[in-house]
Amino acid sequence: MKSEIRIILEILFCALILLFLISKIHIRETIEILRTVDLFWISIGLIVYLIALVITAYSLKALFDSIKHTPLMEWMRFYLVGFSMGLILPGRAGDLSIIYFAKQKGFDIGASTALTITDKLITLIIFGIIAALGIFSILHSTELYWGLFFALLCIIAGLFLFTPLARRWTIKVIGKYADKFQGFYKTFRNLLSYHKDKVFINIFITFLRPLGNALLIILIFKAMGIDVSFLYAILINAVTLIVSLVPLTPNGLGIREAVGTFLFSRVGVPLEATVAMYIIILMMNYTTGIIGTGVYLFHDGRQKSSKP
Repeated sequence: MKSEIRIILEILFCALILLFLISKIHIRETIEILRTVDLFWISIGLIVYLIALVITAYSLKALFDSIKHTPLMEWMRFYLVGFSMGLILPGRAGDLSIIYFAKQKGFDIGASTALTITDKLITLIIFGIIAALGIFSILHSTELYWGLFFALLCIIAGLFLFTPLARRWTIKVIGKYADKFQGFYKTFRNLLSYHKDKVFINIFITFLRPLGNALLIILIFKAMGIDVSFLYAILINAVTLIVSLVPLTPNGLGIREAVGTFLFSRVGVPLEATVAMYIIILMMNYTTGIIGTGVYLFHDGRQKSSKP
């Protein structure tokens, strides 16, 4: 019952944010922008989007390879269905669904949790630092301090997960399920002690992700005839990723778009163009999620039908 109420509240909160955002724009103008976008630049943006998706999946795969190697195409099948889950769950909680699917490949829950959280921690720190720089560059006074406080809070919370105190608290919270997570800290220590190369791969790709995301944003705006600074695209994208971690709406939907629209307006981009840009990215995301889920279910169905 509590989960149902939470889901309803998340949907309502998301709807309220989106309605507020819609009230601030001219809908006809947004539709006209979408209708007249240059498909050439959108096509290039789609290629960038797909490349970024694959290398992001590979960065997580590199960490999991510290335990057991998984072919890239097989890994993509699990990653994409996890990606689709991330589109509907609060904050970025869906990203953790890879833990469930990794279990099917023989990874124990504790190890998968350690590797997934390590990946998210690296993402949080790198994007958090860039987001802080974005707040410094774009906002002022009270807005600036609140933004810095939030970014710092996220980084501290992420680092805290790997302290002995956090471990003791975690064991108390999960109680009888603690045995299933026994490999958590062992996996983390093993990763840092013997697989620094794989950690470096993950960090390097995570540094590239803001560049790929920014390039996608620039190409979509280019399709609308709008030029946006590459630096501002990087900074604003980082800020919106950080705020999307707040578990108030499915995948941060609404929060990310509202904050991004506000920040891009501060650097001269019309509200309608930014909303149109986010609609295009959402279309790419949900199309990818549907295809990823379809491929996973089709493959899973074939495996089950082939069993005697």
